[in-house]
Order: sequence, then structure tokens, then C-alpha cells
Amino acid sequence: LLEKTGLGGEEHARLFLQPSGEFDNIMLATPQGIVVYATNPQVEGWDVSPFAFLTCVARARPIPGTAAAALSSRRETSLSFAWMRLPSVDHLIASARATAASFPLVLGSAIVAAAAGLVAVDASDEDFWLRLLFAAALGLPLFFSVRMAAERRAWRPTRLWTARLLGLALVAGFFFAWPAWSETVRIERLLQAAIAFHLLAAFAPFVGAGERRSGGSGIGANLQGEFWEYNKTLFLRFLISGLYSAVLFVGLAIALAGIDNLLGVKVEEETYARLWLLIAFIFNTWFFLAGVRAVLADAELPAEYPIGLKVFSQYVLIPLVTVYLAILTLYLGRILITQTWPSGWIGYLVSSVAVAGILSLLLVYPISDRTENLWVATYARWYYLALVPSIVMLLLAIWKRIDQYGITERRYFLAVLALWLAGIAIFYVVSRSRNILVIPLTLCIVAVATFGGPWSAYSVSEASQVRRLTGLLAANEMLEGGRARAAEREVSFEDRREVSAILRYLTQTHGTGAIEPLFGSLAEIDSVGEETRGSKRHEAESRARTITEHLGLAYVGRWEGETGMVHLFAERRDEVIPIADYDYALRWERWPSDSFHVAGETVIVQIGSDSAFVRVTRTTPGGAEQLSIPLEPLYRRIRSGAIASVRPDVYPASELRLEGESDGLAVAIYLNNLSVRESPDGSKFSGGGGDIYLRLKDPPR
Repeated sequence: LLEKTGLGGEEHARLFLQPSGEFDNIMLATPQGIVVYATNPQVEGWDVSPFAFLTCVARARPIPGTAAAALSSRRETSLSFAWMRLPSVDHLIASARATAASFPLVLGSAIVAAAAGLVAVDASDEDFWLRLLFAAALGLPLFFSVRMAAERRAWRPTRLWTARLLGLALVAGFFFAWPAWSETVRIERLLQAAIAFHLLAAFAPFVGAGERRSGGSGIGANLQGEFWEYNKTLFLRFLISGLYSAVLFVGLAIALAGIDNLLGVKVEEETYARLWLLIAFIFNTWFFLAGVRAVLADAELPAEYPIGLKVFSQYVLIPLVTVYLAILTLYLGRILITQTWPSGWIGYLVSSVAVAGILSLLLVYPISDRTENLWVATYARWYYLALVPSIVMLLLAIWKRIDQYGITERRYFLAVLALWLAGIAIFYVVSRSRNILVIPLTLCIVAVATFGGPWSAYSVSEASQVRRLTGLLAANEMLEGGRARAAEREVSFEDRREVSAILRYLTQTHGTGAIEPLFGSLAEIDSVGEETRGSKRHEAESRARTITEHLGLAYVGRWEGETGMVHLFAERRDEVIPIADYDYALRWERWPSDSFHVAGETVIVQIGSDSAFVRVTRTTPGGAEQLSIPLEPLYRRIRSGAIASVRPDVYPASELRLEGESDGLAVAIYLNNLSVRESPDGSKFSGGGGDIYLRLKDPPR
């Protein structure tokens, strides 16, 4: 045995072990009753990993009728020794092959994701390759969950491959459903699926397992303890893999930069993106899997509890949660006294307190049954009890918001999360259960249940906003026979704002399919949209404006208030501005007036008292000359859609241009921002700034 592990030969055997037992679960039993444990040796079969440290504890177990009974006075003797052996190429190849054989679909997903990303870097049609990348990335936690469940439960190959084929079907379904979703829905569904599959990886090996496994003692001896140790192992391996990957990427990136700058070999910027894709998906995944390949092989996982984790949980996290709960309780008292509705901001605080509190209780779970930590169980019960009033406040705040503005995906998810927190709190308070597996299991079920179907976040939100739009049209007598018609009377600003916001939300998130029956055919009205599915944000703004104006209503932008204030901005990225006809560049930042000293003269830029002109005044020894440039023509072109936005309220810098020329001045102004106050009397420009390009001519004589 010692020769196999590289520790030496007969001398060590006589000195330490005198082995006649078998190597099983890092334990060696001898006839004399001496049991030797090797803690954390990183031993995989007979193959000892490099840089591993082995600690042996020789514990006397007297057996009646043996000479070992004489050792009863010696309770424990610790013997420590270590070795460092560089891995051979054969060892690395064998380890990589073993990992690939254990996790073929996980590594296959990583390779597909990396390849798709490499192609997407230069592809003109990157949407297909990004879709493939995201679908393959979802396969990583999904197929990992299947493999770990199969390993712990000893599934037969037929059952294992049935589960893998089901996983492939789920990933393929996500891939083919992707084009029908808007950009907003794509991101939300991707995050939702990723959360569900990662939660699945946390509990999949333990669902349906018995409460105890044979053998072992300590915190890993029961199902809950093994579940905690398993997730701790995965989390630590995740951190180590991330650290190795980050160091490898930074090191190679610096090497590439050195080749580029020192050796003169051109390294394209895309090379760094390709390097990151290869390391993040292939190296990081392979390295992670190699460390967890045998995480469930032993009957009992390691039973050590990190002292640093205890200090962090007990003396940092739990006190912070207590302070936050006290703040929320005081805020509840204020609400009851002042009889006001909870602030919408409460959702962030309650969510943060719930996450931090549950995390702190999960972290101290393995030591909660020790004599010195019996207070943890009491704290847990009072924590969940104290959390209930905060959850009630959160539900009231969400209900008020939904009552005012209907359901959207974010409000839906926040409401579902609040209900889930309420259920978890009530479960632990009433049952006094110590079952921590319930938390990821139920949260995963919620994530999957709300992903699709008529009860999903997306279907419910779309139906809610369509009902609100129909109600607003009916309230303003703009609905006849189930069809929308143009307004025949004055519509309040509030209703116009709500109609504009609903159309903007629907065209961006869900498309116009749900409101098509209201208009008969939107194709004749909405010439901007691509079919009926959701649009990009700037395109949705134009579509919503077109439909709103078709209803005879003035469109209300995202940032417009009842006073009619509009804020416009310039998009300067990757845009080149010709300045050949000008001699000076000035930065106009002070509104409404700014002055500059140019070639010994004074140039003043200001907005006129009527807020309709930009006036540029040149002061020379011979007098003053003034040039007025009207703002209204530019603003009319923006509002009419003649200048297309790149995003809501953001326009190409080359289009936000004002020009004017006089006998002594030539001026071009590229606006960076512009604030306009609309009123029945016209538009007044109340703020702005930009870059001024100036040419001074010879002053007139």
C-alpha cells in the first residue's frame, strides 16, 4: 500500500502501519486493533494526486483477547508526513480522460459553448451563435445535476442516458424557442433557467434519498449533513476553479500584450475575447469537474467545519441581519402610526434581509446542534417569525404597485418571491424543522413553474397590460365594438402617459400580437416593427409613438412629466465629425450662458430670453456681432421622427447639429444634451450643452 502511494517501502510499513488490511474509505485496519485514518489525502483509487498532504491518526481500539488491549492507555497518537510529486503527462492525460468519461455531456456543452462564442466574435449573424452559446451554457448545470444524481443513486446506464436525453430535449427546446422572444424576455428567461438548473445541481443527488446512510458519524452522517457538505465542496471548488481561471487568463493576456508591444507581432483585440471563452468554458469546466469527480464516492464526506466560516456567520452576518430586521420592525411601527403605504424601496431591503438571513442560517447549520451553539435553533425560529411582518409589508407594497400599474415581469417575480419567503417562514416556525434541503428544492420548483404556461410571468404580465390598455381606451370612449378608435375628446395627461407606457412595454417586451385585435391590422399603422414580436428598446419607442399618434393622442415619453419636460441626448460612440471648415473647438457646458476668450476676443454663447435661439456674440475692438441659430426646426425634426433614435431619447450626434454663419462668424454646434419644456404656446429650451466649432472671419469694416 505504501509503495503504491509513493510513501516508501518496508521500513515505513514496520514503523507506522504493519498493513494487513485493505485500503477502504481512507482507512486501514490492522489485526491488532490499530485504525489509521488519512484525512484529505486527495486519493483517487491508487492514484495519489500531486502536492497532496497526508495526516495519519493512529487510534487505539482495544479488541478483547488481543495484544492491543494493552494500548488502552494510549488514546491517540498523531503522525504527520507529506510529499510533493510533480504530475506526469500520463497522469494528467489519464485524469482528463477519466473526467471526460464521467461528465461527457457537461464537457460537450462547454466545448459547444466555447466554439459558438469563438465564431460569434467575428460572425456577421451573431444571433444564431449567441443563441447556441447560451443554450449550451444551460447544459452545464443541467447535465452536471444528472450525473451527480446518477452517481449517488447508482443508476443503470439506461436510466442515466434517458435522463441525459431528456436534458438534451430541454436545451434544444430553449434553443429553438429563443427567436420568438424579445431581447428583454430572452435575458429574463435565460437567468430564470440558469437559476433553476443551478439549484437543481444543489439538491438533485439527495431528492428521494433515505435519512441516513450506512456508516459514519458526525455532521456528515445524515442526509442533511451530507447535503451541506456536498454544497460546501461544490462552492469551494467553484471558487478555486474561478481563481485558477482568472490567474491563467490574466497571465496569458499579459503575455499576449507583451508579444504585441515588445515583439511587434500584432495581436487583435478579438484574441483576448477568444482566450477568455476558451478558459472560461473549457479549462474552468474541466478543472472544476476534475475536483468533484469523486465527491460522492465516500460513504461520508469530510466532517471539518471551517473556523473562518463560523466567525463570519456568527459574528458578522447574523448581527447584520439582526440590525436590518430591527430597522424593518421600526419602519413597520412608523407605517402603523402614520397610516401610510410602504415605500416601493422596501422590496430591496426585505429581499436583502431574507437572503442574508437564510444564508447565515445555512452556514451555521452543521454546528447548530453542538452544546455551545444551541442558541442557533432559537435564533432561527425568531428570525423567521420576525421576518413575517416585513414580508406582509412587502406584499402590501407590491399589491399597491400592481393595482396602480398592473403586472410586469419584475413585479410578478417580486410577488412570487415574497409569497415563497412567507411559505418558508411559516414552514420553519410551525414545524420547527431543520430540513435545509427544502430551501433550494422549493425555490427551483418556483423557478420552473413560472417559466412557461398561461400562469408564467410572461403570459400573466402581457394579459395584465392588455387589460389595462383596453380599460383606458374604454374609459376615454376610444373603444367601439372591440376595436380601438381615435380620441374624440380631450384625454388627460395621466391617461396619455399610461397608454404610451403600456404600448411601449408591449412593443418592447411581448410584441404587438396581443393588441392586434384592437386595431384590425397593425401592419398599415406600425411600419417600423418586425412582424408582431418584441422589438429593441429604441425601435419599441418609435412603434409605441406611431400607434399612440394613430389613436389621436400626443405621445408621452419615458421621462416626460405633466409639465411636458423632454430630455434628449447624443450618441457619440464610434462617430467621426468633420471640422475642416473651423478653427477653434469650444466645450459649452454652462447654461444658459457661457463665455470664451478666442484669439484675444470674447465669444459669448447663450440662449435668448425667448428660449428659442442659440445666440453667439463676438466682441471685437470695433464692436459686437451677434449670430442667432433657431432651435425649433431641429426639435421638430426629432419629434416628427425624421431623426431616428438609436435608443429611447438618444440620437446620433451628427444629427443633433446646429449651423449658422454671418459676416464675421461661422458656427457649428453639436449638442450633447438638450432639455425642452413643451407647452401650448410652443417649445422652450431650458437646458443643454455641447461642442462648438468656430471660425472667426475678418471683422467687417
